[in-house]
Amino acid sequence: MRDLVPGGYVFTHAVFWGVAALVAVGTNAVAIILVIGLGLLVFETATKQ
Repeated sequence: MRDLVPGGYVFTHAVFWGVAALVAVGTNAVAIILVIGLGLLVFETATKQ
């Protein structure tokens, strides 16, 4: 994943969380965004090992 996106891993996360924050504020879906974020965090942690 790191090689497929220009700017690398940190850039990908910065863009994702920026968009996620805007969507959450616009739709009041903060809880859903947090659940998705936690799910991604667990998934990434599990796939690194």
